[in-house]
Amino acid sequence: MTTPVSLNELALIETLEQASNPRHAGSDIQKLAERQLSEWQTQPGFHYALQSIYLDLSNPLQIRWLSVIQFKNGVDKSWRSTRLHAISKEEKSSIRVRLFDLIDEQNNQLCIQNAQATARIARYDFPVEWPNLFELLEKLFTNEQLMNNTVNIYNSLMHVNQIIKILGSARIGRCKPAMQSKVPLIFSLIVSIYLKFFCVWTESLGSDEDSLASQEVSYLALKVLRRIVADGYERPQKDEAVCEFMKVTVVHFDLLISHQENFKKSDIYDKFVRCYGKLYYNVITNSPANFILLPCSTQILVAYTKLLFEKAADVYNENPEITGDFWEQTAIRGFLILKRIINFVHKKGAVVLKARSDRLSIDAAMQRTSTEFLNENLVTKLLDTLMAWYLKLRPSELESWFMDPEEWMNEQLTSSYEYQIRACAENFFQDLINTFSDLLVPYLLRKIEYDAANLPNTLEGFLNKDAIYASVQLSAVAVSDMVDFDRLLVQVFLPEAMSPTSTENEVKVIRRRVCLIINEWSTVKCSEESKRLCYEYFTELLEKENDTVVLLACVQALRTMIDDWNFEKSTFEPYLNSVMTFLLRKVLPSVALTETRLYILNTMSDIIIQTKPLISKDLLIEILQIVPELWQVSINNVSEYILSNGLLRLIKNLVTSLGSHSHLTWSTSLPIVAQACDPSSPIYQLVSEDGYELWGALLQNYSTLETNLDPKFFELLPSLEFGIDSHTEILPTLLEIVKSYSLVLNNRDFFGFTTFTGVFNHLSKYFLKLRDDSFELLLEIWENLTLVSSSDTEAPLFEGFHESGVLRAVLDSVFKEESLSNYQCSQVIQIAARIAYLNPQILIDFIVAYHQELPNFRENQDLPISERKVVIKEMTLNEIISKLLSIWVVCFKEIYDPKVKKVHILGISSLLRTGIYPVLSEFQVLVSMWVEMLEEINETNGGDCEKYHLNDLVTDMLPEYPLTSEQIRYHELCRKNDPAHNVSLRSFVTQILQFLETQMGSQYNELLNSVNVSLVENLQLFLGIPSQR
Repeated sequence: MTTPVSLNELALIETLEQASNPRHAGSDIQKLAERQLSEWQTQPGFHYALQSIYLDLSNPLQIRWLSVIQFKNGVDKSWRSTRLHAISKEEKSSIRVRLFDLIDEQNNQLCIQNAQATARIARYDFPVEWPNLFELLEKLFTNEQLMNNTVNIYNSLMHVNQIIKILGSARIGRCKPAMQSKVPLIFSLIVSIYLKFFCVWTESLGSDEDSLASQEVSYLALKVLRRIVADGYERPQKDEAVCEFMKVTVVHFDLLISHQENFKKSDIYDKFVRCYGKLYYNVITNSPANFILLPCSTQILVAYTKLLFEKAADVYNENPEITGDFWEQTAIRGFLILKRIINFVHKKGAVVLKARSDRLSIDAAMQRTSTEFLNENLVTKLLDTLMAWYLKLRPSELESWFMDPEEWMNEQLTSSYEYQIRACAENFFQDLINTFSDLLVPYLLRKIEYDAANLPNTLEGFLNKDAIYASVQLSAVAVSDMVDFDRLLVQVFLPEAMSPTSTENEVKVIRRRVCLIINEWSTVKCSEESKRLCYEYFTELLEKENDTVVLLACVQALRTMIDDWNFEKSTFEPYLNSVMTFLLRKVLPSVALTETRLYILNTMSDIIIQTKPLISKDLLIEILQIVPELWQVSINNVSEYILSNGLLRLIKNLVTSLGSHSHLTWSTSLPIVAQACDPSSPIYQLVSEDGYELWGALLQNYSTLETNLDPKFFELLPSLEFGIDSHTEILPTLLEIVKSYSLVLNNRDFFGFTTFTGVFNHLSKYFLKLRDDSFELLLEIWENLTLVSSSDTEAPLFEGFHESGVLRAVLDSVFKEESLSNYQCSQVIQIAARIAYLNPQILIDFIVAYHQELPNFRENQDLPISERKVVIKEMTLNEIISKLLSIWVVCFKEIYDPKVKKVHILGISSLLRTGIYPVLSEFQVLVSMWVEMLEEINETNGGDCEKYHLNDLVTDMLPEYPLTSEQIRYHELCRKNDPAHNVSLRSFVTQILQFLETQMGSQYNELLNSVNVSLVENLQLFLGIPSQR
């Protein structure tokens, strides 16, 4: 046993050395040192000692490095006073005093760690415990002795950068408002540093050490100022120093852009230009109103617009892999800034509540921006520039199309307008045309009509035409009311796409674009006849085209049309089998990337489900045959796991489309379900939900007329029980599976599987805590089980309900002190009603057993209020049954569905057969129920009534989608076994009265005399009326 080592600086240094020395890596020495450090973390003075070791330059670098890392982590873990083993106030105060002591640190990485620790402390302690933080920083920057050293300046800026970054990100608390009140103390000082060092490096243009240091310092100062302007001022436009600084940045931005050839030799040049862009973008993102109120806002907008015009050709010809992406990224920033301004104009200067007092100023600034900047000439020039350069496919894109078409197409499908120039330009184009539609739509239509028709049949001509057509694609929403798309499709786009005069390489550009135009317009304005022509065009492309990009664009447009709300499968039906065959036999085998395969599989899934049941059985089986090989690929390679979800959804849709023939998929689907739902499988977490959904679909579409249930369905049951225990978030899906088994198996077989008894036992404990959908599903399952076909299956039902706690859960719910709503209580009692109808004595016998297990008064009072009951052991059995009946009668009054009312009447009335006093005492109430029900409905001789079928899925009308085998199975079960449909209420009441008369003898007349005379007369009247034929 080792003796405890007391904490002191020397012992800590020795322990840090043992923990950090590479010679001890993985050894017992290192493990003991790490354990010792872990133990010391809870001791007072530990973090102060770590700071002391870091500050002592005589300590080896690796020890100082580990100490500052431990210090930073300790701040995260123990600085808050609410944390276990929190650092004491005294120790915190001592640490804060020394945070800026080593501002001349020569090691950049060590300084960063200390700066990050300082920023975290500032977030916790400023302004309450550390109110003078910004005064300390001001003192730091005004110390001439310190500021004469470039390293000191750089390290000070690094600390401020981290502090502003973390305080500026705060969304709650006092630290951000407090910071905003204090930053003027240091703002001008940092501006001075920025200006001084910016002038040094821009004037010298050297690569010596001093010049490089000036670049680094000026850039870090700019970065700090960017954060301060964006987050340190609520209204930066009202601070004169900020306005002056912003004017200077515009001048510097222009200087760097206009002399790019001179400055680009510097490694930091790109960072500078991007930092200016981030500064302007952050201000405008935080508040467009603040931005346009800046005196220099128009100059900023003009600078970026000028850049977009003058550097368009450079952006177009830039290849990120060869020449870099400087101009592309700068142009993207310009478009994003202009986008914000245009959206602000479009929303007519909508502002937050805080800025309402500036309403007049904002309106004036908007007017100035609209007249000085966003005038008609500029807007039309922007449109022309976009179409001439930015919407056009770039040489680097054409190269990618040719070299790796599949990868390039995937990039197009997942492109983000914030990072890729053409996607950004397309997004900006849509904002532009939506905001200035009155001006631009007629202008755009003229360009489409005249310019596109007069372009030469060269590659350049086709690229320009593609850009013009892209404008049609992107402006679908804005111009739909002014354009006859059906005419353009027939007269322009389809003829161009199928033109025989163009070379294959050139026309494929147009074919892709026509697919993208259809992709946009089909959901905006497209007639059924035009959609038919589109399907015809897609079929021809899938058959004859071999270019991967064109084929995938075709698949993209096809999927959009299939998923559209207004999709008409009758229009698509003539092309359905051809399209699916080409996707299956041509497109899917031709692609290699996981993302592309998944996209095609998902498209096929969508087509299958949207056109159900039009695809032929043979073709569906052929589609199924591709699954096993792809499934093995997906589960054997981590990078392919995502494919397995797509395959499971595909099989599920195949099963749904095959319907009663879905058993043909079992040889493929059941082994896959077994793998997907096996908790020990490495892919379980990723695919189990889709696996359970497929399992449910297989059961729902299983037809007893076609084949017997495969024994493998029963081998899967342990996975179902594990899922219900572990995955409450998908409990409805899992309960649907249990429901399917309850409809397929008889009660003896169902309760013969311990899985279902275990599931009921588990869920009964949390019955009232279940989400509404799960709660109602569980009640449906229990009710399905009560629809038994013969008396020999009643015994397993009662035994199963008793052993699995179902009846206990029902009575616990009814007798809760915190009572349920009448509606929810009636749902629960409905299970008791079903049991009572089948065998009323069984229900009474269970209440007798339940009575014996009730808590006594004292025990009941000691229970949490959510578990207390309105019945206790001291009560008599008759009192408990009376309580049940009184609750039942109250709930019955709020039941309005005729079928449900009948179920309750049959159940509560059946209790009369037990002859017990509490039930007989409610005889008048029961008679009033009978009279009310007989008055409301007019049953057939068999006991059925039209009103009992209000919620039926099976009706005389043809459904839009064919019913599943399970829906038909449930309908047949209700039709044959539900007493609500096949027991005449009149006959039932008559039999009950005859039974009572036989059993009670002379007391029967006394019972009748206890009932209101008019009720008895009405009952006799209704019982004498002949049934509906």
